[in-house]
Amino acid sequence: MDFNNRFGDGIKRCEVAIGYIFVKKELCAEALNASADGTACYDDGHTMKRVRKNDRLAVYGDTVADSVLCHRWYSQGCEKGVWDSMRKESLCNRNLAERGFSHQLNVCIIKNGGTVCVSEKMMATAVEAILGAVHLDGGLDALTTVMGNLGIIDPLRESVTCNPPESLRFSSVQICCDLLTSRCTGPCCETTPG
Repeated sequence: MDFNNRFGDGIKRCEVAIGYIFVKKELCAEALNASADGTACYDDGHTMKRVRKNDRLAVYGDTVADSVLCHRWYSQGCEKGVWDSMRKESLCNRNLAERGFSHQLNVCIIKNGGTVCVSEKMMATAVEAILGAVHLDGGLDALTTVMGNLGIIDPLRESVTCNPPESLRFSSVQICCDLLTSRCTGPCCETTPG
C-alpha cells in the first residue's frame, strides 16, 4: 500500500502520538482525513483508492469509546448519576480536542485545500475517528490502551471519583482494621485503648 507523503508522514506521526501501530494503515488514513475535496488517495497495489472523510469513522469511534468508558464506570461500582458526569467530562468535544492538540495530532490531520488550521471541532472529530480506527484494527484492548495513552481515561485515576455505598465502606474499614491490628480503631467501631 502506497500512501503519498501527505498521508504517510501523518500516519507515522499519529502512530507515535497514540502509541499504537496500525496493521491496516488505510484505517488511520481515513481517521486523519478531514478533507472532503476528493484529493485524498492512496495506491493499494492495483488501483488508486479514494480515502473517505473521517466523519463516519468518528461516529463509530464515539460509540466504542462510550462503551469502554461505560465498562469502567460499571466495574468501579459508581452510582448511576456519576455516569453522565464521567461521560460528559471525558468524551466531550472540548476534552477530545485538548487531548488531540496536546499530542500534536493537528500536524497529522489532512485538511481541505483552503483550510489553514485545525479547529477544535475538526480535532475532536479526528480523535473520535482515530479511536474508531484503533478499535476496528486492534480490538477493545487496543482501544482501551490508546484511550489511556491519550489521557481520555487514566488507568491510575478517574476524573470522577466513585464512592461505594456507605454499607460497603463500613465493612471494608472493619475488615482492614481487623486484619492489620486484630482490633478496630476506625469509624466503624468503638476505639479500644492501647
